[in-house]
Amino acid sequence: MYYLVIIPLLAFAPGLFWLWFFIRKDVYRPEPRRMLAVTFLLGMAATIPAGIINTIFLDDDILHETASLASVASGMLFVVGPAEEVCKFLAVRLRAYRSLYFDEPGDGLVYSTAASLGFASLENLLYILMFGPAVMLLRAPLSTAAHVVFGSFWGYALGRQVQDGQGRRRRWQTPAGIAAGAVVHGLFNVAVFTFWPAAAVLVALGVAWTLGRFGWAQRVSPFRYRRNYPKIACAVCRRRISIVSRYCRFCGAPIPARGPGAVYCSYCEHENRPDAGYCARCGDRLLR
Repeated sequence: MYYLVIIPLLAFAPGLFWLWFFIRKDVYRPEPRRMLAVTFLLGMAATIPAGIINTIFLDDDILHETASLASVASGMLFVVGPAEEVCKFLAVRLRAYRSLYFDEPGDGLVYSTAASLGFASLENLLYILMFGPAVMLLRAPLSTAAHVVFGSFWGYALGRQVQDGQGRRRRWQTPAGIAAGAVVHGLFNVAVFTFWPAAAVLVALGVAWTLGRFGWAQRVSPFRYRRNYPKIACAVCRRRISIVSRYCRFCGAPIPARGPGAVYCSYCEHENRPDAGYCARCGDRLLR
């Protein structure tokens, strides 16, 4: 019973910490927690096809101390890196990217972070089961954060597509982002096997790059100067006014404390439930 609690905690705590750290950068239009959770779970599921591909195409001797640097590098750069990054990318592309909530450049980074950390967390659990809890001494500060860095390349590319309005002239950025993430992933793995301080330097530089991309996403967000305070119907004249109003601007009637009643999105005018946190039509966050 002790191990049933401690081992999953060791495996998932670093990923959940980094997820909390990075989603706090999504300040203007935070993503629904449900969609983030789904993406995290899909990232975990992505370890299955990635593991199958690695098993089929990776040489069994690559993890042995007798393996040459050339065989390690080729396996990591041409099998492990591409397979894992493509699987993580599909965890975002097939679900979150198609939702109404994927509507600003920073969403590419947010969802790539969630999928990458789901992947890394389940990978942590598998490594603990195979090699023991001591393996987390390096995986917690290095490998878990490294997966965020790898995913930030194609997450940034997806964000650029949103910024450019899905323009065809920019579609090359997504495969380029996946390729860049795969190369950095492979280089990191090679460094771990040969000289781990180089891997630490790579992760530090990568985290700085990722934070810079989140800063870029904040600067270019179309919601930076926009706030959606929903509307309610005045009890007297029935005309719609802002939920933060104290008096109706049409008839001057005082607005009582909020009771049951629909709220209307201030952008698309869709009627939503009183407790709605996001508009059911356009997906915009409803503030209070």
